[in-house]
Amino acid sequence: MEEPVISSELCTGCEICVDEYPTDVFEMETDMKAHVVNAQSCIDCRLCESDCPVDAVHLIAA
Repeated sequence: MEEPVISSELCTGCEICVDEYPTDVFEMETDMKAHVVNAQSCIDCRLCESDCPVDAVHLIAA
């Protein structure tokens, strides 16, 4: 099983991972960047990795 991580240095706050991911793994926080808030809901579809325009999201071994 893998879990998503977001590079806060690379994240631009575009909200693509928040809007398009099929489960509620990501949320926008007050810093206007996406954060992983529910990693256990990740279904390993890798949409977050492929859809991120700045390559800020990656899945790593849990």
